[in-house]
Amino acid sequence: MTQVRTRFAPSPTGFIHLGNIRSALYPWAFARKMKGVFVLRIEDTDLERSTDASVDAILEGMEWLGLDYDEGPIYQMQRMDRYREVLKQMLDQGLAYHCYMSTEELDALRERQRAANEKPRYDGTWRPEEGKVLPPIPEGVSPVIRFRNPIGGVVSWDDAVKGTIEISNDELDDLVIARPDGTPTYNFCVVVDDLDMKITHVIRGDDHVNNTPRQINILRALGGEVPVYAHLPTVLNEQGEKMSKRHGAMSVMGYRDSGYLPEAVLNYLARLGWSHGDAEIFSREQFVEWFDLDHLGKSPAQYDPDRLNWLNAHYIKEADNARLETLTKPFLAELGIDAAMIEQGPPLELVIGLLKDRASTVKEIADNAAMFYQEPVIDPAALAQHVTEAVRPALADLRLALSEVEWSKEAISAAFKATLTSHKLKMPHLAMPVRLLVAGTTHTPSIDAVLMLFGRETVLARLEKGIA
Repeated sequence: MTQVRTRFAPSPTGFIHLGNIRSALYPWAFARKMKGVFVLRIEDTDLERSTDASVDAILEGMEWLGLDYDEGPIYQMQRMDRYREVLKQMLDQGLAYHCYMSTEELDALRERQRAANEKPRYDGTWRPEEGKVLPPIPEGVSPVIRFRNPIGGVVSWDDAVKGTIEISNDELDDLVIARPDGTPTYNFCVVVDDLDMKITHVIRGDDHVNNTPRQINILRALGGEVPVYAHLPTVLNEQGEKMSKRHGAMSVMGYRDSGYLPEAVLNYLARLGWSHGDAEIFSREQFVEWFDLDHLGKSPAQYDPDRLNWLNAHYIKEADNARLETLTKPFLAELGIDAAMIEQGPPLELVIGLLKDRASTVKEIADNAAMFYQEPVIDPAALAQHVTEAVRPALADLRLALSEVEWSKEAISAAFKATLTSHKLKMPHLAMPVRLLVAGTTHTPSIDAVLMLFGRETVLARLEKGIA
């Protein structure tokens, strides 16, 4: 049985977003499922737009998501000698030919075709045919190289997502495969690469469907076997437009920098065009075990940030507190809370254990953890609303009780209940001002757990300051 070989072949011309990286996730998963080989190929022949920073973003995004590759990265610009070798071979075998039609002539031809309501296309002026006399070669014109596309018949393939697709060869003109300066074109390089790398399955976005018949014809001319194609429907943004940088898509690493966990993003991305029954939450290992081409979606998938947040919240709850501590520290640093400040407060791992069940992102954990490591800044209006003359006696009694009890959640809770009973108050009447005075906010988890982490000394000092 032929070994499965898949590839991810991005162009390094901008940051990589979820729509892009999905075209890495599925071929990666298929290669892993089939015990095959996953190749990373960087298609960097667009010299004006390709950048090293974009390459770094691709590699960093794949590493963060755990999409390891078996071969590569292979750079097309380092394969120019191989492309020139194949171009010469095709010219020698009559599979391609030099075309001296100038850009101006080609533009004029297309204008005439449009005026006659015909499809604009190259008319084969320089295509050698038996008995045909070609025009004299013009002086000073560097020719392009064109592929001799088959005439008549159809090119067809059974797409793993879209089903059987057929294109008439008469719809395809003779494609330029090398420019006047000799540099090869995209569709030609892709074919040579897939052929040399023995790619068996091409899983990519459906914006490549129009390239596929041309690539198949070149591949067959070179004696190659046609791979299985699976063209993935577009990923749409929240507004229903194609996900792109221009339409506000966030880079893959932007999710890390916003506090998302890689396993949540991978789980979300897997479901953005593939399904396994009703399964919504699954591990990387389960995904690989379940993945197949038969259950790739046929309709565009729409990005839903609420679902991603829901998944991320799930994985945060499941995550080890020590790991979350490491991830939270950089976000705390952005809030001005350094290592020394953390040392002076409650153990960060315990704070995270208290907060993580209420958080959708690691950044939210940091935002909520900040209160444990800095002096509260209390809004005067909130202070006037919650710390009233009526409640001050209860706050004083609570402070006294807290100064004497064992410092545990249970004992703190009992002190609250005794004070509430004594002053005939309900929990919010006492808990709200305590939260405000100790933490600087009225929104915290369970008050007994919060006070326990702040520590007796801090709690008593802040209550005394508030009721003085």
